[in-house]
Amino acid sequence: MPTTHDEVRHQVLAVAARELSLGPDQLALLTDDADLGEHLDSIQRLSLVVGIEDHFEICFEPEDDEEAVTLGDVTRIVVQRMTAK
Repeated sequence: MPTTHDEVRHQVLAVAARELSLGPDQLALLTDDADLGEHLDSIQRLSLVVGIEDHFEICFEPEDDEEAVTLGDVTRIVVQRMTAK
């Protein structure tokens, strides 16, 4: 399992590429501070969350949806959930 923020971020992007069939140009838009809502629709966001949960073997909490606005937020939440396991 990844141990650093950068490793988790890299794997989150890999999950996004796989689950959402995103190409390099689309992935490049998912910067740490870019609003995911501007780049992903609700179905894509749900698919990404499920893919991340499966990949990292974690569960997002209901309040995480409000906090997960950017890729940086998602990465932080994944690190928190992995630490809490």
